[in-house]
Amino acid sequence: MANSLTKQLRRILPFRTVVRVLAARAGATFARLRPIDERVYIVANRDGVLRGNLAEIERALRALPAAPTIVRETGSDGERNGGVPILSLFTAVLRIAKRSYRVATSRVVIVDDYFFPIYPVKKRSGVTIIQVWHACGAFKRFGRATLESEWGADEIFLKWVPIHANYDLTLVSSASIAKIYADAFGQSVQTVTAAFGIPRTDALAPSSRRDASEHEVRVRLGLSDNRTTILYAPTFRGADLKGAAAPELLDITALYRALGDRYRLVLRLHPFVKSAMRIPEEAKDFVVDASREPDVNEVMLAADILVTDYSSIIFEYALLNRPMAFLAPDLAAYERERGFFFDYRSGVPGPVVETTEQLLTWINAKTFDLPRVAKFAAESFDVMDGRATERLVEQVVLPALRGEPLRIPAPITRQ
Repeated sequence: MANSLTKQLRRILPFRTVVRVLAARAGATFARLRPIDERVYIVANRDGVLRGNLAEIERALRALPAAPTIVRETGSDGERNGGVPILSLFTAVLRIAKRSYRVATSRVVIVDDYFFPIYPVKKRSGVTIIQVWHACGAFKRFGRATLESEWGADEIFLKWVPIHANYDLTLVSSASIAKIYADAFGQSVQTVTAAFGIPRTDALAPSSRRDASEHEVRVRLGLSDNRTTILYAPTFRGADLKGAAAPELLDITALYRALGDRYRLVLRLHPFVKSAMRIPEEAKDFVVDASREPDVNEVMLAADILVTDYSSIIFEYALLNRPMAFLAPDLAAYERERGFFFDYRSGVPGPVVETTEQLLTWINAKTFDLPRVAKFAAESFDVMDGRATERLVEQVVLPALRGEPLRIPAPITRQ
């Protein structure tokens, strides 16, 4: 039967995908020979460290009086760039098989992105898989909503690798977008909920913790003077993480010459982007590169103004009720490539500009529409009380470790 499956796959799928599917299935099959371990398996597939939701959840679990066994894993399950191709593929196969085995032998699995080892296998009964996703709101198209686009999968791939399958629970920031996530993941809408909140937003709720974090990151980044800070946080360009690049759309020199004595510019590139943005020599003291800071939420706390393009950072930043603008001269091209779930120009909580000069005009005018930001935040989050992580751990993770059935609260009704 295995030979027959291999022959079928080879007719329609690239060889590397065939091998990866078989590796995932082999790991899951072998795992069924062993009992399920009472542990939490936390995976950051596309990043070298745990960030955001995963970091908050792990921190809360380790702080428990009787902390459960936790296995954390970071880094891609794909092939590495460079090196001998066959050795790179062999390493990827071993990594996928190992991860598939861990998924099938862990009582609770928590991911925040696409995770291949989950999808081409039949999920084992008794394992609870939680998708906490790395972005709030529903902004750029993702998952099955990108089917057949340059960015997304095609129907042939989806037949053998049903992407985003097998989740028992998916967290979203608002019940109004639950169906969008359900459709993008091919899941029942009943498995998608905003009732718990989003763990990483706990650090953004007004509290002494937030105040201390803001002070600490400002000192660490050298932003302790009285100058206003502008955070420039664009998303990446390119069809995949291997080719991810930073957009060269902001004229840093012009910004420095107009604002250098009163402002500081903080750069925060997308984690996929591995090369630094070019900083003009004359603006070296004006610019702080925070791209390697582990927690983007902390960087946001140090920002008085946000400038971005198509990054989902806008949802979390809106919770701070601070002004933001959108530098998006390539909007038409980006919309063709990725697409959005709402009309970009009318839906984002700030002005859309095409040039640095227009951005400077907006900054100098200081006519910031904060009620618009507050309205956007209120519409994007059903729960924002600083206790999302606590709820998820107490009501989902710990009961699942005890073998109790998953209970998903009813959607929150807005008054």
